[in-house]
Amino acid sequence: MGHTDTERWFIKRGVPHFIASYTAREDVLTRATPFLVVVFLFSAASAADLDWPAWGIALAVIAGLGLLLSAWMIINRARGRPRLARPDSIGGVEVAVFLFVPVALPLVFGGDLAGAGITFLTLLGLLLLAYIVTSYGLISLSLWAVRQTFRTLGQTARLFTRSLPLLLLGFMFLFINAEAWQAAGQLDRALLVVAGLVFAFLASLFLVTQIPREMDGLDQFGSWSDVTEWADDAPVAGVTPATGDAPSPPPLALRERGDVFLVFLVSQGLRLVLVSSLVGLFFVLLGLLVIQPETILLWIGEPPDVLIDLRVANTTFTLTEELLQVSAFLAAFAALYFSVYTTTDQTLRKDFFEDTVAELRQNLAVRALYRQSTP
Repeated sequence: MGHTDTERWFIKRGVPHFIASYTAREDVLTRATPFLVVVFLFSAASAADLDWPAWGIALAVIAGLGLLLSAWMIINRARGRPRLARPDSIGGVEVAVFLFVPVALPLVFGGDLAGAGITFLTLLGLLLLAYIVTSYGLISLSLWAVRQTFRTLGQTARLFTRSLPLLLLGFMFLFINAEAWQAAGQLDRALLVVAGLVFAFLASLFLVTQIPREMDGLDQFGSWSDVTEWADDAPVAGVTPATGDAPSPPPLALRERGDVFLVFLVSQGLRLVLVSSLVGLFFVLLGLLVIQPETILLWIGEPPDVLIDLRVANTTFTLTEELLQVSAFLAAFAALYFSVYTTTDQTLRKDFFEDTVAELRQNLAVRALYRQSTP
């Protein structure tokens, strides 16, 4: 194993900027090429007017594909590469082709200036989105965070049960309160979504304020033996750690700190989502058992919207829209509560961040070894 294996390992764990000489031209946009090609072709096809005959629309699509292939071949030949070779770097010329060729099509086919402007802004937004997602490896990071969440289910369950008594004490009062059912149970769905997003934003905001405290000193190691111990089974074969002086890898650059920050945010955010889902499921099940439609009628003043009636033996379990809405509201509120409680209580805070801190310490130990032998 060499540096290539280590660099792939960095990408899979959501820290691609740990790679030396990681550039937008050669490492980021080239990985986004398939997505950008699809966007280009779709933009070219959208230049066609739906009122045109089928042959006119097909001609517009073929013209867009032809323009893409022509530009692709011209650029490759100018760089001395095979005409249809996949680009190994994407610079200003390729970006200009991506942005301006589809913009020209509405002007050529219909003189639609407004359509050209909308196309340009859409392509620019998608290009920026592709850059951010690919540059920070958000897809790889999310997949890693999901696996990490399932690996640490035991830790999450312990956190949940330790905070559960206080959580349920307050939330049970809300769940069996008529005012909560009148408010959340009858809330317009759009407003319910907005309320959930507000709770999610506040939980994320509070989490964001705590992450810098966890990042302090995370890349500092007392000795090279400490580094190799933290690196554990990571792919660092062929790299011999130095001896003597304490490790002094280059300070984390801004984009590297961004990687570390996002690992914290995504992994801990998924844990909040899991806890919130468990709370919502708990209240749905509790409502099926103890909240009857007659009770809901008494609380809200009108018959509830029944979704499912399930009869088991001589008992009927009724799932209502109001029950789902109240459970969803409490679940979103639980995410905010759990975020605040686990990051302010010192013991729970340590447990909440412990697994992610350990994973990032390993990433940073591998970075120290990698940078020792990489300019």
